[in-house]
Amino acid sequence: MSINYFIGLLGGLAIFLYGMEMMSNGLELVAGDKLRVVIEKMTSNFFKAILVGTFVTAIIQSSSATTVMVVGFVNAGLMNIYQAIGIIMGANIGTTITGQLVALNISAMAPIIAFVGFCLHSFANDKKKASLGKAIMGLGFLFMGMELMSQAMEPLRDYPGFVTLMTKFENPLLGVLAGTIITAIIQSSSASLGILQAIANQGVIPLRSSMYIVFGFNIGTCITSVLSSLGSSKNAKRTALAHVLFNIIGTVIFIILSVFIPIDKIVLSFSRDLPAAQIANLHTIFNVATTILLLPFSKKLAELSVRLIPGKDKELEEMSLQYINKNVNKDAHATFTDVRAEINRLLAIVNTNYRESIEILVNFDKDRYEEIFHREKTINHLNKEISAFIIDSLSLPMDEETSSNFVSYMRISRNLERVGDHSKNIADAAKVKSEENLEFTDTAYDDLKTLNDNINQIFDATLEDLSKDKRVKITKSLYQKVQKYITEFRYDHMLRMRDRTCDPESGLIYEKTLTAMERISSYLSNSAKLSI
Repeated sequence: MSINYFIGLLGGLAIFLYGMEMMSNGLELVAGDKLRVVIEKMTSNFFKAILVGTFVTAIIQSSSATTVMVVGFVNAGLMNIYQAIGIIMGANIGTTITGQLVALNISAMAPIIAFVGFCLHSFANDKKKASLGKAIMGLGFLFMGMELMSQAMEPLRDYPGFVTLMTKFENPLLGVLAGTIITAIIQSSSASLGILQAIANQGVIPLRSSMYIVFGFNIGTCITSVLSSLGSSKNAKRTALAHVLFNIIGTVIFIILSVFIPIDKIVLSFSRDLPAAQIANLHTIFNVATTILLLPFSKKLAELSVRLIPGKDKELEEMSLQYINKNVNKDAHATFTDVRAEINRLLAIVNTNYRESIEILVNFDKDRYEEIFHREKTINHLNKEISAFIIDSLSLPMDEETSSNFVSYMRISRNLERVGDHSKNIADAAKVKSEENLEFTDTAYDDLKTLNDNINQIFDATLEDLSKDKRVKITKSLYQKVQKYITEFRYDHMLRMRDRTCDPESGLIYEKTLTAMERISSYLSNSAKLSI
């Protein structure tokens, strides 16, 4: 085989993979944010999750991208493992669209498609249209790369060694292993499938051998979700494991079926006389049938992943009530002691989130922002649990004063939850400030430092074991200072805006921060009045 053919093969492969990446990225830019919302919101039941997974993957042309998003959502606590499995099953169906596109065999039109995409990408004023142009250009490159690979591999039909090698993949283990390794390296089952279709179009590999390689592609594509789950929560790891288990079990089932049923001959009987189309149809049947066969066992799959990765996440432990035990019956006074301890714990978590949100406002750090986000979920959950427990506890025999104390601490819990919300607002402002490269003036930073010092003192006074009168006196004085400062700083800020010494967009972020700090001081001061 001439070196020129080998160079042509590498060039075709590069253009094919680049086109696929460009098409996927372009489509994700067109609809990515909306699709994330769809994934997050429309997974209320399992069948919806499958439809969402199919639809999203068909749009962005990447099951890997879908599963990575899903692992991220599970890690963020936005969906459970069972819902994630539904989306993963749907993603396996949606990814078959790419193979069907490749099988269209419109290589002659590829340069025109790429040119149209280039024009739209280069000259469109709208970002969405430009991204769509990028996707169309990628589609053109994909077909051009496919054609180059097919031409480069044409001599392989006359090379006995290569033809013999291809027939060896009729061994299920060798075929699946080859497909798994190739896709694990490329990290795209769609790209692997396209390469196989290009080889098959030259008539050097029978569908029987292709079948087992296709099965391996589904296992190999799991590497992306596995890598994305590293360093994540146990539930995220379980989601990635469920993805692996689903594809391995599906592959095993089809290998066993292929012993008794001539799957390749069935596919040949209704497919066009084009190897690429036959492989695309085989891929579609495999993924759709696997989903249908394993659908009744989806809950068992989720349970198995939990058994294989046992234990609780640190985050789940943090979300659990540590001082309140719902299973132990206590009198009202003992119960109130537990509630008070849990509230103090909640206050400490809220304090941490506030301090870190202020710190990333000055020096943004993505990891710390994510920690604030997860801690905010803990705050919301604890408030909900504490409030529910207090309501239940009010049925215990108690005097009026104790009852009043319970109600006061329920209000404190809600106040602290609101402090958490406004701390998260500051963190969100910090993120926008970083993403848009906005800066505050030195005066604005000094003002925020002054406010922060006073709010930290309110936190410290609330956390200290002081008498109620002393705590109320200290926090009231500090709160009044904060209110006075905020009035002054807002006025100064207005003057800076008028004199154009402050960027308007930075000014909006600064104003949001002032509002959040004002409300935080208010909720803390009210909590100090209620505590005993």
